[in-house]
Amino acid sequence: MIRRLPAAVVNQIAAGEVVERPVSVVKELLENALDAGALRIRIEIDGGGAERIAVIDDGDGFLPEDLPLAFASHATSKLATVADLDHIASLGFRGEALASIGAVSRASIRSRRRGAQEGWEVRCDGGVESPPGPCGAPEGTRVEVRDLFHNVPARRRFLKSPGAERARIQELVAELSLARLDVDVTLVADGRELLRLPAGEALADRLARCFGADLRAGLEPVSRTFPGLVVEGVVAEPDLARRDGKLELMFVNGRLARENSALHAVRQAFREYLMGGRFPVYVLQLTLPADQVDANVHPRKAEVRFVDSRRIAGCLHETVRARLQGRGGAAPGGPQAAAGVTLGPELPRARSGFPDLPRDLFGGAAGPLPFPDRRPAPPAVVRETAATPAAPAAAPPRPNPFQRVSGRFLQVLDLYLLLEGPDGLLVVDQHALHERVVYERLRRQQAARAVQVQRLLVPAVVEVPPGERAWLEDARAGLAEQGFLVEPFGPSAVAVQGLPAVLAGVDPKQLLQDLLAAGAEDGAGAVRARIAERFHSLACRSSVMRGDRLQDAEITALLQEAATLEHPHNCPHGRPTVLTFGTAELERYFRRRC
Repeated sequence: MIRRLPAAVVNQIAAGEVVERPVSVVKELLENALDAGALRIRIEIDGGGAERIAVIDDGDGFLPEDLPLAFASHATSKLATVADLDHIASLGFRGEALASIGAVSRASIRSRRRGAQEGWEVRCDGGVESPPGPCGAPEGTRVEVRDLFHNVPARRRFLKSPGAERARIQELVAELSLARLDVDVTLVADGRELLRLPAGEALADRLARCFGADLRAGLEPVSRTFPGLVVEGVVAEPDLARRDGKLELMFVNGRLARENSALHAVRQAFREYLMGGRFPVYVLQLTLPADQVDANVHPRKAEVRFVDSRRIAGCLHETVRARLQGRGGAAPGGPQAAAGVTLGPELPRARSGFPDLPRDLFGGAAGPLPFPDRRPAPPAVVRETAATPAAPAAAPPRPNPFQRVSGRFLQVLDLYLLLEGPDGLLVVDQHALHERVVYERLRRQQAARAVQVQRLLVPAVVEVPPGERAWLEDARAGLAEQGFLVEPFGPSAVAVQGLPAVLAGVDPKQLLQDLLAAGAEDGAGAVRARIAERFHSLACRSSVMRGDRLQDAEITALLQEAATLEHPHNCPHGRPTVLTFGTAELERYFRRRC
């Protein structure tokens, strides 16, 4: 019953742990190029990497006698004994990458050593290697991978769209390039240059070039030296915090990896400066002795462990917190190190939770209510019999209170509208009511596929990260149906050409960023639902706000449209739009009626 698996099956199982997507191939080949001492690296991809990936470097190259072992499993030049695992100094070390790549693709290596007269080439097709042979080649190495997963169709079906795979590769190349500012990196996709990162530029400049120019002005450099540890890099102003942790980048001895205690320490340093649900932006490079870090804890080498994790976490927390407290010119630990407003002991302190309501005012009636209880009585229980089949009773619709108001109104506190009804007084929250009006208008237009578009005189140009840009390109047709017109604008930006007319007052950049909040993770089939959801929630942004003083004509128009709504009683977030005080209730409050 127990038998040894064929070599082809073993290789494909191992490949499944190392090569998950095209980006996995790029990561392994790029790290090999850096280990070979390359100073110029060019990455070319077609079809999101599924059709072709080529990584060309000017590194040391292969010795001809080493090429027969290039695609062999567990063959490497970076380790020799078990003791070497205790002080790994290279990015790759297991000898699995090329073997795994060759097992699931048609791969070739063409390499020429520095000073050699000729190059050599070896091929591997689905795990079947060909003998090496001489060829013409420049100094360095060119690894080309074609038809990824051609012999594993199940894995190929799970790949995302070419645009999404391309965007992930662009993100990875950008991330890895931040650790080696001395290396010139170029990324070309389908014949178009996506990234051109010249050697020698500053970390802040390269980060801004890769992930948006708006980051550049808000980056603060950090540099601290501790016994056995050096921390260098940049941290961004808290105002640049993101909705996700994609730009929480930490390099350990040049390796992009995460360690839970270090990640938590940096987030704790930012905690008092960020709202909940926001993540800081930083790039930190940790340099420590190789025997103090274990890189052999994750199949894809994405995580590391520290021998003294508590001390390193404390050093990171101290470094980042001191930089945040001392930004803007104040010295760390100086008189302005608190970096915030100091509350005196005599001032009230904010606290979370709801206030303690008196027991006789909405907090639970200790005695009789000061006005009649208008809650509907519970329905009577009817027992089913054979002669009386049960039928669900439809709840009567709530009447629209705005259909019966008179033409007299008053705005108070630039927030509430006081209206005269046929049987009392109505107090309206202008923001909540306008939010419901805009929401219903959007929903009707979206259902009728008749969204009115307001074209912008000057298109709004917005820097978009690669992952979100890929989703945006797939969703452009769906966005246009909703009245949101977006066009590509250069390699890393888009231009907003038009907005839905009902959202014309919204900042186009903010609207686009809100749309992209979670859209990059959705498939193309969920585009319409995502757009409708985001547009509906954005009704809040285009509504009149607290402090907006309305003209009489604006109030009249708002009330007229509210009178046409089926459900005007709550805003889309559930807050009430109107409170009604009946005549009898008012008379009881003023002791006109017992």
